[in-house]
Amino acid sequence: MKTLLSGLVVVLLCIPSAARADRADKMERRAEHFKKTGERRERHGERREQRGEKLQQKAAAKKAKAAEIRSEGHEAVANALDRQAAHENRRGERMERQGERMQRQGERREERGERLDQRADKLQ
Repeated sequence: MKTLLSGLVVVLLCIPSAARADRADKMERRAEHFKKTGERRERHGERREQRGEKLQQKAAAKKAKAAEIRSEGHEAVANALDRQAAHENRRGERMERQGERMQRQGERREERGERLDQRADKLQ
């Protein structure tokens, strides 16, 4: 009877450490996921920001072309180009802001993953 009870006590004492190890393993996997998605988000944000800058450059070129056409006396065509340029410029600015925001989100996600990783190390 005494042997049975001591065996039961040993088993009950081992269960929490196994559960902690399992929890730490889950936390590590989650931390890796956060780091990976954070990096991906940063890269995506950088590309989006570059695309926005390119759109703004296109808009500037269209504005110049509109001014050139206007000097030739084609007012309606120049106005159309000006509208397109304004639209592209706004779109480029918006994309640039979105890209910056995505980069910040990615950085925060990576930091969160690192913090989770540290917590998982403490559990083990």
